[in-house]
Amino acid sequence: MIGRDGRRSVRLRPGGFGGWRPAAREARTGWPVLVVLAVLSAVLTVATLLWPPVFDRLATKEVARRLDVAQVNGPLLKAVASVNPPVDGKGASLAPRFGTLDEDLTRVGEGMRQSSSGELARSLVRVSGWAQAAGMELSGDGVPQPHGNPGVLSLVYAQDAADRVRWVAGRAPGLPADPGKAPVELGLSAASLEQFGLKVGQRVHFSGPPGGTGFTDAVVVGEFEPLDGSDDLWRELPLLNSPMDSQDRPSVYIRYGQAMVSAAGLEAMEARGSRSLDATWVFWTAEQPWGTAGTAAGAAELSSGARGFGEALAMAACGGVVSDRFPCHAGTRTMAPPTLTQQVSGLADAFAVQRVRTVVLQSFALAGLLSVGVSTAVAAARLGARRREGALALQRARGAGEPALAAVRLLEAVPAALAGLLAGWAVSVRWSGGRPLGAWWPAAVAVALVACAPAVAVWWQGREARRAGREPVRRRGLKRALGLSARPAAEGAVLLLAVVGVLQLRLRGAVPAGAGTDPQMALVPVVLGLAAVVVVLRVYPVPLRLVTRWARRGRGAVALVGLAQAGRRSGAAATALLVLVPALACAVFGALVSGTVREGRAEAARWRTGGDAVVLGPSQRALPVDGLGKVPGVAGVLQVRGGQGTLTSDEDGAKLRGVGLVGVDPAELARFEPSSRLAAALAAPELAEPLAEGAELPALADRATADRFPDGAFDVDAGISRFRARIVGTLPDGAAADRAIGPVVGDAGTAGGLLVFGGPGAERLPKQSGQRNAAVLFADPGRPGSAAGAGRIDAERLRTVVAGSAAAAGAGGGGAAGGAISRGAPIEIRYLDRELRESSADGLVSALDTAFQASAAIGLLLGLLAVVLELLLSSVERGRVLAHLRTLGLGGRAAAGVQLVQLLPVVAAAVVGGTLLGLALPWLLGPALELRAFTQGPGAPAFAPDWAGVAVAAVGLLVLVPCAAALEGVAGRGRVPRVLRLGEGG
Repeated sequence: MIGRDGRRSVRLRPGGFGGWRPAAREARTGWPVLVVLAVLSAVLTVATLLWPPVFDRLATKEVARRLDVAQVNGPLLKAVASVNPPVDGKGASLAPRFGTLDEDLTRVGEGMRQSSSGELARSLVRVSGWAQAAGMELSGDGVPQPHGNPGVLSLVYAQDAADRVRWVAGRAPGLPADPGKAPVELGLSAASLEQFGLKVGQRVHFSGPPGGTGFTDAVVVGEFEPLDGSDDLWRELPLLNSPMDSQDRPSVYIRYGQAMVSAAGLEAMEARGSRSLDATWVFWTAEQPWGTAGTAAGAAELSSGARGFGEALAMAACGGVVSDRFPCHAGTRTMAPPTLTQQVSGLADAFAVQRVRTVVLQSFALAGLLSVGVSTAVAAARLGARRREGALALQRARGAGEPALAAVRLLEAVPAALAGLLAGWAVSVRWSGGRPLGAWWPAAVAVALVACAPAVAVWWQGREARRAGREPVRRRGLKRALGLSARPAAEGAVLLLAVVGVLQLRLRGAVPAGAGTDPQMALVPVVLGLAAVVVVLRVYPVPLRLVTRWARRGRGAVALVGLAQAGRRSGAAATALLVLVPALACAVFGALVSGTVREGRAEAARWRTGGDAVVLGPSQRALPVDGLGKVPGVAGVLQVRGGQGTLTSDEDGAKLRGVGLVGVDPAELARFEPSSRLAAALAAPELAEPLAEGAELPALADRATADRFPDGAFDVDAGISRFRARIVGTLPDGAAADRAIGPVVGDAGTAGGLLVFGGPGAERLPKQSGQRNAAVLFADPGRPGSAAGAGRIDAERLRTVVAGSAAAAGAGGGGAAGGAISRGAPIEIRYLDRELRESSADGLVSALDTAFQASAAIGLLLGLLAVVLELLLSSVERGRVLAHLRTLGLGGRAAAGVQLVQLLPVVAAAVVGGTLLGLALPWLLGPALELRAFTQGPGAPAFAPDWAGVAVAAVGLLVLVPCAAALEGVAGRGRVPRVLRLGEGG
């Protein structure tokens, strides 16, 4: 169009924005903000997509560690079966078939291992087997009879024993020269030779009914010693290394042992009439780095695979027909259907519960990080809108509509956000290590909000401009009825949403163990962060005015001018607080959770140990209390009886299953623990009265059981034993956490309740099969256990005393030879210092710390960026004020001090608001924050913040003040005048 002056003019379409070319030129001028948005999009995308694979990898390492720790006491999966000698089609014996036993064991073991599937198949790294003939009485010229009775030896062939021993005399057993008549060749350990009175080269005679064999001759051809005495072979076959004396009948002791033979030795035994061999296959597990057991789904798959492995391996070994009536083919032999004992499912189930809780808390940290990133994008968008304020005002004056201006900003931001999204995806794929990436929708939502931030900032700027240039309008509808403006209405909505979310979480409680992620648990704290910002913004001006009044009475101008400037821009602090408060709250909450879990795990370790150390033994056999008291470093021993039973109430016949039964002498407990409330309660006269034969045993019950059955009498079914019990009082609060309770019920649990017996009742508590008594050891009686006290106890001497005790004899592989602490044996020694080290080595807790630390670090860095952007946003206005002051004579250092003081109120408000919110979150979330799954203690752990972590987060935020001021000074250098020139105004 040609105007009257002959010049070409551009007519704007009403509501337009001036055309694409001006928009493109304008986009080029705003590239710094677009770069910030692209970087934020990339960071949030990487955080969202890499979050699961990174922490799944850490959790997988923890699964591997737990499997290794659990297998210290033996394999977690073991199959056993009875193997019969080879026969022809008519049932006639084909023995001996030399060279077939080892092949048959390998074929069956590998077939069973390959029958596993899923996560279990990836975890089964090795299978080894052994076979043994039943024990036979040992006799011969010069062979002594220990305890006046013949010793008993069983012959064992272990597939992987050859690489685990060193022959110190003679040679390894081999193929007999004459399989039908030649003596079977034996290899014995030094301890076995000594305790059976044998020597290399000596001939012996076996007699007895080993599956039908009446007798056979043997010769000792070698003496061996283990290369590693802690090797799993000796834990599984302890009698092979050290014989054991067992009391079979009153005053009748028999010495049992095992001798090593070659596969040919057992094949020769088959030729001499042995009708069967006992075969065992052990499956060793190790979680691979690429495994998926670190996820809740992978742990559940591992657990279900272990539960179904027994049926799968039986099907694999028996060809699809599993029946005791039909033998299964084992190469050239036949065997009974194998049976499996496994502990993997329990370990995986416990891990899965903890992993779910970890994911829930980590999702909270991720949600906090995403909200901080979006808030930082808002700060960048506000800066971009302010830098274009003149151009946007001109476009509005020429008729451009707000929707069109916002659409242009959106079109500018979308490519930058998409570029950041794609860059973040590429980085995530590169660093994921082949693991599945996280869900896309959180990243997409965060990037979409980042892309929309410039459009919203421009729209909000136009709204403020319209409100500033027009008369107040008459309110209508809800605003008129409530008398609310937009800001109070928005703030009220945020506060109401936060209250509703908190109430719903507290009513709902913790997410079920198998529910997976918990979006509500992740989002409610974010809403609480927004609510905290609302409250801080409302409270912020009040202390600022008070401090400003105080500054007026001072002589210096720096504090007064800085605080006055902060007061003038109190509304502009919203963006910085929107970033800083949630970032610090997330850091403080993470420090609180970390401190609570670590202290709770340490307290649970103390509870399970009871004192400085504890010896746990079968309730049927007495622990060597006198011997334990003489161990160097032990100054006192407290005996505790344990058990578990089912109660049947006399009132209504109700049954309570899984009730913990504990017996302890209150006087002894008071001596070792003077402040024990349990000891004071057990000193009641009702518990100290003498008891007649068959009388009811008086006991104190936990509060829930006592309230349900006041003065109730029960029949107690404790396995093979039954007795009567009566509740005569209630246990004091916190009694379940007493040191006398943990050692005997920490593993068994008290899901059905707890009964504690004292005095004569404790002495009458029946000896229950499958349960253990405890001897709690104290280095300093009267003081709580400590790592230092545990370190003073002579561990080697303690082990020797336990190994040589009657409690260890016949306990599944221990005995006087020193092998008492072995797999399957109910004897266990716990040291407090070792338990504390184990409690601090949990990989899930470390992964949780890593999540919150990473979120806090990135959040504080984004907070630094937000403060810098906020300073750049107000740089022109602050620069003119400083120019006025410097024209009036203010020095350079004082000018820098004014800028620093301007930031102090915002940072102080962020520190106070973020710290208070982080400390209040556990109380606000209530039962939804379930931490007991991590601690495994007697109850929910008491909140114990990691004050060092809280201080580091707060100090880190305070450090942002000089850093932000320095960065803003560098970025804004030269943009504002140092002094006013002649003719310039403010």
